Amino acid sequence: MQAGAMDRRIRIEQAQEVRSESGEKVQTWLPLLTTWAERKPLQGSELFQAQQLAAKVDMRFRVRYRSDVTPGSDLRVVDLSDQRVFDITSVLEIGRREGLELLACARAE
Repeated sequence: MQAGAMDRRIRIEQAQEVRSESGEKVQTWLPLLTTWAERKPLQGSELFQAQQLAAKVDMRFRVRYRSDVTPGSDLRVVDLSDQRVFDITSVLEIGRREGLELLACARAE
C-alpha cells in the first residue's frame, strides 16, 4: 500500500446501544479510530423509487491493517473532508495483514 495514495482522513465509528434516561434503547455511534485512507468511487446509480429520485454511491476505502475492524461489526465511515457518512457493507483483507479494503455505501439525498 502506498502512503501517498492515502490522502483522506476518515473516522470509523461503531454502533452501540445505550439506554436513555427514560429507559429506551437508543443507537449511538462511538468513534473507533481516526486514520488516513485511500478513497475510490466504485459506481453511482440513480433509482426512481416511490416517485422519488434516490441516488446511491458505492465507495471503496483502503486503510492500513487493523485487527479491531472486523466483518459483521456494525460500522460506518465518516469522511472528515466533507463529513459524508458511509455504511460499511464489507471488510476485506489485503494481502497478509497489509491492509483492509472497506466497501461502503452512502445515500446522496
